[in-house]
Parts: sequence; structure tokens; C-alpha cells
Amino acid sequence: MSCIQTVALGAYLLGSLDPAERSAFERHLRGCAICRREMLRLAPLPGLLSQVRLEDLELPFEDPAPGPDLFPLPAPEPAPEPEPEPVAKRRWPVLAGVGVLVAVVVAVAVLAFRPDAAPVRWQASDGGTGVSAQADLVAKSWGTELWLSLQSIPPGQRCKLLVHDRTGKTEVGGWWGTDHGADERIPGSTSFRLDQIERLDVVVDQKVLVSVRP
Repeated sequence: MSCIQTVALGAYLLGSLDPAERSAFERHLRGCAICRREMLRLAPLPGLLSQVRLEDLELPFEDPAPGPDLFPLPAPEPAPEPEPEPVAKRRWPVLAGVGVLVAVVVAVAVLAFRPDAAPVRWQASDGGTGVSAQADLVAKSWGTELWLSLQSIPPGQRCKLLVHDRTGKTEVGGWWGTDHGADERIPGSTSFRLDQIERLDVVVDQKVLVSVRP
């Protein structure tokens, strides 16, 4: 099965949708398991792209051989022949985009066929908010895959997952609306390695509902 909305996933992950389009797509995500699975699969790509340097992907090409001259100009006066020089090489910046695309496709293929590691499960409850969380963390070559199950979370809210590593750095691991079934697992991801993660915070309007630690 496929969904026509998956074509918007790339723009959504790269932050290219305007606020109205983003809100509409997030509403679609809540009801589309196909797009949620595809979003989880593609979530690492913005991080991979940020690590690619254009100079590593630009390829040298020989100057192309000239084609036939349909409108020849009069021959110039002969000039003294210069010393022989090596044939110049040019870099074509447009090929950098192609190189990035190839790198992304290769990365997706590697991630798709790499066997998953066994998940590590963290659990916690917050006595103040009453929210309980269970997090399954799966180590990946690009970072860590996250799956959350939440209980007693207030409906009609927009949640954010903050991932903190042991050096004090923080990444946003995902966004979602709280209008979902109690048994639904919520996907997320981070570039931090599993052994680097210090805790996960589930946040609504800057308020931490529950913190999950090893």
C-alpha cells in the first residue's frame, strides 16, 4: 500500500512547509500509518545531509570536446604558440546536488537492510502530572530510533520529545498530537548514540510531563 501524501515528507522533515501546510500534514500523519512508517525511515536524512560537504561530492570532468561550429568567424591572426599546459579541469556545482542525492539513496538502502539491534526499554512515571511513559530505544548506525508509549497524557495538546545526551546537548526527537489511542506507539529519532543518551523529556508548552531515564 502507498499514500499520495508521502511526497510531502521530504519537505516536512527539512522544514520547507509553511505553517498551514505543516499543520495540515501533521493532522494527516495522525491518521496515516503508512506516512508515519515512512517518516521514521527518512527521519535521519536531514542529519546525514548536514554532514555532507559539497567539496567531497563535486566531481572533476574534462572539458567537453567542441561541437561543429555552425556560424564560423573569420580566423584570427596567428599568434605565437604558448607552452603546452595540462588540460584544465572544471568542477560543476550542479553535480553536488546529484552527489548528495546519491549519498542519501545509498544511506537509505544501508539503513533499510541493516538488521535491527535489540531494543532497550526505559520506563518512568511522574507523580505531579500523572503521566507514564515507556520508551524503546534501538541503536542504529546513524543514531537511535525511539518508540514511545504514553499513559494519562492530556488530550488536545502538541507534544515534543527532547533528547538530552551526557555532554549537555539537546535534540528534538519528534513532534506529535496527543489525540491518539493509549496503545499507539509514537516514533522518534535522534543522532545521539544510545549509550550517549542521558534522558528523554516529553514536553507540552515548555512543561515537562515526564522524564525517562535508563
